[in-house]
Amino acid sequence: MTRQQGLICLAAAALMLLEVAVLESRLAFLVAGLPTAAVALAFVHWMARRDGRGHASLIYGVGLLGAVGGYCYLALAPSGAISPQDEVIDWGRMDKRALVFGYLGIAAFIAFHWLWVAFVQGTASVARPPGDVTSSRWPVRLQGALGIAVLTYCWLGLPALRSAEVGGGMGLANFYDLHAHVHLSALQQIRLGAIPYLEAQTQYGPGNQLLLRELTDFVHFSNHGFLAANLLLNVACVVLFFVVVQQFLGFGWAVAGLVAWILWPSPAERIDLAGWAVLTRWIVVAILALWLAWLLLGAGAGRRGWPTVVLAGMLWGAGGFLSQENLSGGLLVLIFSLALFGPASGMTPQRLAKFAGLFVLAGGATFVALVSAFMGPAHLFEVVSRANAKSSLVMAGVSNSIWSDNLGLQFAWNIVNGRLQTDLRVAGEFRELILTYALVFVLLLAIGLLAAFLGRRWRTADEPTRAFCAKFAGVAVGAFVLHLFSLLRSDTSHLAGPSFLLGLFLLMLPVYLWRCLAPGTARTVLMVMSVAIIAEALVSGRLEVERRVAGLGGVWRDSRAALDLYDELRSHRSDVSDLAGLYSPLPRVQAAFRNHPDFAEVDEFFGLLRDRLKGRAVELGSYRFDDLVAHPDTAYFLGGLRSLSGITSPKNSLWLRSEQEAWIARVAGMRSGCLFFNAASNKQLVDAWMRSLKPPQIMEIEPIAGRREYGTLACKVSSQE
Repeated sequence: MTRQQGLICLAAAALMLLEVAVLESRLAFLVAGLPTAAVALAFVHWMARRDGRGHASLIYGVGLLGAVGGYCYLALAPSGAISPQDEVIDWGRMDKRALVFGYLGIAAFIAFHWLWVAFVQGTASVARPPGDVTSSRWPVRLQGALGIAVLTYCWLGLPALRSAEVGGGMGLANFYDLHAHVHLSALQQIRLGAIPYLEAQTQYGPGNQLLLRELTDFVHFSNHGFLAANLLLNVACVVLFFVVVQQFLGFGWAVAGLVAWILWPSPAERIDLAGWAVLTRWIVVAILALWLAWLLLGAGAGRRGWPTVVLAGMLWGAGGFLSQENLSGGLLVLIFSLALFGPASGMTPQRLAKFAGLFVLAGGATFVALVSAFMGPAHLFEVVSRANAKSSLVMAGVSNSIWSDNLGLQFAWNIVNGRLQTDLRVAGEFRELILTYALVFVLLLAIGLLAAFLGRRWRTADEPTRAFCAKFAGVAVGAFVLHLFSLLRSDTSHLAGPSFLLGLFLLMLPVYLWRCLAPGTARTVLMVMSVAIIAEALVSGRLEVERRVAGLGGVWRDSRAALDLYDELRSHRSDVSDLAGLYSPLPRVQAAFRNHPDFAEVDEFFGLLRDRLKGRAVELGSYRFDDLVAHPDTAYFLGGLRSLSGITSPKNSLWLRSEQEAWIARVAGMRSGCLFFNAASNKQLVDAWMRSLKPPQIMEIEPIAGRREYGTLACKVSSQE
């Protein structure tokens, strides 16, 4: 592209940015922006034909203006996810589309640029991918996998399992938490006959719901048993992940990754947050990133046949069934891996297209098969719609955790005896806040440097350098994609949970800069920066590393204690659970629950309500019962109540006013069932229920009273009954 053609494209891009700032709708921007781009591209094409330069300039212009236009439409134009007549309830909203789509758009343009350089200008690499410098006989590789599995269990897994042990203190245990009740209320619906995921709604994916159901039943169906089951799943994920790291990157980098998980935010920080920390939400994204880099650049290049591609696609499809994060994140990993690694892999555009098509086809078939097997083929589109229902709202900035409202800094000043006194305080999450947004620049820089190396120096680099670059490439792309989920929600939990590869990326970065960048000022500056990041982490995480090292001495004792706890929980599976048994089957743990001031009222209320319901479904119109049952989720779980709508967690399912109105209409439209309400209930829901009678229905209304007036139960029954 000549200088004049570049100026035309830049002028058109600037005009499109101006248009999206002035116009107030996406449609208006399309009407103005498309002609702007078309005129600029027509000039570029005319100049290229005049100079006899072919279509290369036109293709680059399409990529440049397409990236700018897409960014304007997705990030800057008014969001279509929330209509002007709608509003967000309960949660907050801070529109981060400009940051998120800028993050993705810059990386996409980097990939496009080097694709254009490789395939349009004809400089695609034909170098043979590096051999596996860490390869060895299978017995040795198996020993390495076993060794890293044991280390992972001792370093990360066992401390997590020990957190399932609850002392006999006065307060309620940490597992008595809304995040756990979101799942348990839905699992209770399945036990009462509901269709998984559709009539027992959660936001964590259909596969995760079914997996947690089986594990919870395996341990014990209770709040305590759910924590133990969730921990068991998370520990299995962590061990599996580091075995995969050892197989693709080598034993040394796997050990380094174990240390990195302590130095930087990682799933280890939230591994015991039952309900929220379901690590199967993101693990497939990390594994796919390492696998695809190994296939395209590393020692797996000789195994690119259709069976390997199909297996990778099936993993993506299974991960998509587990969670929406795996579905969208895995697709992004595929796109960026093919775009960044494709030219260096020596594969032609046709072969890359076949690779992508086979991967997506295998993944789609796996997803459809799993949905059909567990929910029925007739529910396929409903499952897909449900899985993606909240993703557009999250992209539009709806969140219950907005860091930007609190930057973690408090500055106070006062004048005492004529002197100015100041006080600067840093909140506990300030480091995580800075790290979240600073990583945007670090990751984009790494993607750019990686793409430049693959485009310019891959063919001439020595084999050890290419072998390391292939490993770093998978880690960088995986960390880049996973960090997207941190940016969308922006809190410590959402920084730690998806960051499977973050710590490993930061440890590998200075090695990559030293080995793959040409000597000079730029390399020196970047080396200093990357080493400083590691030094800061060593200072911040030193005490935690020392604590974990000291804990290794009690591995055998702690393992026996963890095993005894799981055996004890499982020994109560045949017991008939009362209210306290749903909290925990262990008498020593139940004491705090039974001694709660509200326990007697809650126990009486659920007994009275079940007697009146006689097995009928009920919708809870009251949000809060008392301090012990502070959410509907908790009531559906502890009360063993079947929901009319399948929405047992309104706070986690109803984000918009329109969603709440649809829920009310759905409940009111039920031909049978009951509504429980009190003075604090949603008046719109109660009125809609009372007005929804249709002959020959009648409404039976009776108070639920005992130690106090709990509320009113209104049930639709047929007059002929």
